[in-house]
Amino acid sequence: MACLALFLFTLSVTVFKPGMPPTLKADEPAYFLMALSLAHDGDLVCEEKDYRRLEHTYPWLPTDNLILMSDDGWKTVLFGKPYLYSLVAAPLAALFGANGLVALNALLFVAMIWMGTVYLGRFNSAQVSLLFSLGFFFLSPTFAYVFWLQPEIFNMAAVMASLFIVLHRFELPDGAGNTLTRWWRRVFSETTRPALSGAVIALGAYNKPVLGALALPILYSLWRRRGLKPVIAWCVASVLALGLLAGISTALTGHPTAYLGVSRSGVRVVDADSMPAVMAHLEEQLAVNSTTANSWSWMFDGAPFDWPDFLEDLGYFFWGRHTGFLPYMPLAVLALLLFLLHDRRSITGWLVIGAAFALGLFFIVKIPLNWHGGGGFVGNRYFINVYPVFLFLVTTIRPRWTLAAAYAIGGLFLGPIVFTPFGAPVPKPSLQAHTRSFPYKFLPLELSIRRSVPGYSVVGFPGIALMGRQDLFKDHQPRQGITWVHGAARTPLLVLSETPLDSIFFEVRTWAPDNQVKFDLAGSKTEITFAGAVRNKQRYQTVELTPKRIDRRTYEAGVPAYVYNLDIDVKNGFRVIDHKDPSKIFYVGVQLRYLGRRDQIGAPQHYRFEWLSAEAPEVAEAKSLFNVPIRVVNRCYAEVSSTGALPVKLGYHWIDELGERVVYGGRRTGFEGKVAPGETISASIAVRAPDRPGRYTLVLDAVREHVGWFSERGGATHRATIRIDPQSLEETDSVEID
Repeated sequence: MACLALFLFTLSVTVFKPGMPPTLKADEPAYFLMALSLAHDGDLVCEEKDYRRLEHTYPWLPTDNLILMSDDGWKTVLFGKPYLYSLVAAPLAALFGANGLVALNALLFVAMIWMGTVYLGRFNSAQVSLLFSLGFFFLSPTFAYVFWLQPEIFNMAAVMASLFIVLHRFELPDGAGNTLTRWWRRVFSETTRPALSGAVIALGAYNKPVLGALALPILYSLWRRRGLKPVIAWCVASVLALGLLAGISTALTGHPTAYLGVSRSGVRVVDADSMPAVMAHLEEQLAVNSTTANSWSWMFDGAPFDWPDFLEDLGYFFWGRHTGFLPYMPLAVLALLLFLLHDRRSITGWLVIGAAFALGLFFIVKIPLNWHGGGGFVGNRYFINVYPVFLFLVTTIRPRWTLAAAYAIGGLFLGPIVFTPFGAPVPKPSLQAHTRSFPYKFLPLELSIRRSVPGYSVVGFPGIALMGRQDLFKDHQPRQGITWVHGAARTPLLVLSETPLDSIFFEVRTWAPDNQVKFDLAGSKTEITFAGAVRNKQRYQTVELTPKRIDRRTYEAGVPAYVYNLDIDVKNGFRVIDHKDPSKIFYVGVQLRYLGRRDQIGAPQHYRFEWLSAEAPEVAEAKSLFNVPIRVVNRCYAEVSSTGALPVKLGYHWIDELGERVVYGGRRTGFEGKVAPGETISASIAVRAPDRPGRYTLVLDAVREHVGWFSERGGATHRATIRIDPQSLEETDSVEID
């Protein structure tokens, strides 16, 4: 343990910053600056010198989401997060700057591993206990949060220590003398230990009040073992500790906590000189006279509850791609299984489980838009605070192979996090880059919180949206419905539709030579091939994709959206370099232009032509070719063209005297240019006469290729009766000789 502590501590204080990481994220700016302000100024007032410190330490990029607060109309600006973590980290921050906070986290991380090993050592060998405790904390998002300048590790350590003090049976060392015996009994008396546990849990509850839910299993365990006296000691100590912490906060800020009696806001810091203007903007925008702006009032605002949304989020809570309990906490899952196998009669254990999951449910119900921790998170950042409690469900670790299995699953899902705790250096980097690894594709993407999950492009169209990873899917010209899909790769997309989808149309363009594109939309597979495409010589095709099933449903305010998996496998690609910023490169496989759904494209307003005239002959010979000059007015909702995707062309049908169709969909004739609504088309339709003589009706019609004829959707046609005479002998012979 000493070696591990020394390794992580020296690693923490020597990591190069800025660079690992290059800037601050989530709530780090406030906690970092509070630690420096307490260390150097002895206050929590945010002033110009604090902005200068931020610029000096992280000069490469602007800093987002510096949480500030004020209670006097933003004349006096204070840091808007609880101070405790920063206060404890202040001495190390004074010595090592931002790395000082990481060093504190590293020491607390090792302390949790030590407590877990000691606790499990009551029931198992030292080796097995150490293996379980190491895996429990390393093979989870916990190790990543060691390198965050936030209080997650601090809160976890408070939870861990509080339960450890109560649930672990401290025994007198062998060969202890009388003096040590008296001291030991005094420290670990019936009231001292509970009081210490209550005071420690208060440290975490001050930052995250919902951790108070853990009081129930702790108090039950104390009452069951020792009676009422230790329960009272625990309660009194926790209340006194919270009172002391609130008193210190009042002395520093004038408020018992940063969440009461203030207006709060996150600001973007570009440079120190611009901050006065930012503060003036806040004064205009925020309700400065309100004492609850962006504070705890949201807990009592009576937010609407929708069962479909809740059940969807509950599923994500357990097996979501970015937040799931099962993939991100495999040793906690093993702890639950071992509890059910060996200790399922323990009421304390069931209360621990209930308290832990009650905390998770609280966030899902009260803040459904970011119950996972908002824009900055790895796994479930809010739930990680209570993660240590699962270790105390374990007694006997048997069968032993389950531990090996949990390690294997941890390597499968958590390996990328453990080995890139500062963030992976990947295209379009994000804190969630690990989800690009192979096993995560089998887990559902959390669509209900898609607005707060970074790393995805979402392109919206009327009644539909496409969503995909930013490194593989680029919203190139979203207003024109144009996106880019990566080449030489399989790109998974999600199609979200307001109504069940019949089919959708895309124009597919490529510049890559001899490209091949495979589409799989909800089990329906389509393949297209491009021959002859080279750089600066594009090729395009129109493709219709028809899903076989609805893959998922997602909900927003109880309203469903239908989700379809769309996989696009592109054989080749070519590099596109942004000349304004050559570091931005995208390997384009194909360009997709969304054309619409079949029900949208097939809407009647897109199939309206007014036929002004048609000069059809009264007599024609069988099998002959003739032209029919026409004039029509475009009464469609939008312009029409005979080129490009889903072109509109002119055609015809033949009907005999019995009303039977003889020819349906004759040869097509295009027209020039793009014709806007209200404009007239003048063209000449090439018509081939029927093979047999008789009287026929020629029906002139228009067609939208790949979709259907105008007449099928209520569009007008032009009809002319024509007598078809037999071919002359000379013409017949010439045809036969041909």
